[in-house]
Amino acid sequence: MKDNVVIRFLNKVADLVVLNLLFVLCSLPIITIGASMTAMIAVSLRSVEYGDGYVVKSFFHSFKESFKQATEAWIVNLLLFVMVFLDVQFWSKLIIQNFMTKTMLVFSIGLGLFVMMIFLWVYPVISRTSGTLFEQFKNAAAMAIGYFFPYTIACILVVVLIGLMAYVNLGFALSMFVIGFAVVSYVLAFFYNRVFEKHM
Repeated sequence: MKDNVVIRFLNKVADLVVLNLLFVLCSLPIITIGASMTAMIAVSLRSVEYGDGYVVKSFFHSFKESFKQATEAWIVNLLLFVMVFLDVQFWSKLIIQNFMTKTMLVFSIGLGLFVMMIFLWVYPVISRTSGTLFEQFKNAAAMAIGYFFPYTIACILVVVLIGLMAYVNLGFALSMFVIGFAVVSYVLAFFYNRVFEKHM
């Protein structure tokens, strides 16, 4: 029994390393990050539900199926992130700081949080449902807000914590390119799966 547990654990680690490698390689063109993320999440959701392998086959199937829409979603998300970043930089670096500038800074940070919430949900939604891009963003927003406590907030905390650890520790940051992205995807898949179970 103990040997079986060890073997299953090692198989899971091997699957995560392979999944992470596929995600990193398929994300190199940058523009394909959305499709790579959707495919990685699709594999993670399948693993959480069924616990089986087929990592490579499942990844490329999802990558191909979601490529157009996930890429469009990534471009939208990237533009929104750039807009929010520039907005925060503008309001935080003004020489004159008064009530209005502080209010706009808080608003910009809040907008950034909302964009992050949508970013966390739109790719799982694309991996599981069909519809127009507007409908996918609409469904992602509904899930992000409707399940803010505890699922969305848990996803945000996981991503922020991992981001901070990667920022302060070079070794941890390098590990993200070996297995880290897939591990994060696998952890988030537990939260996504709980929500999808209520609707599918």
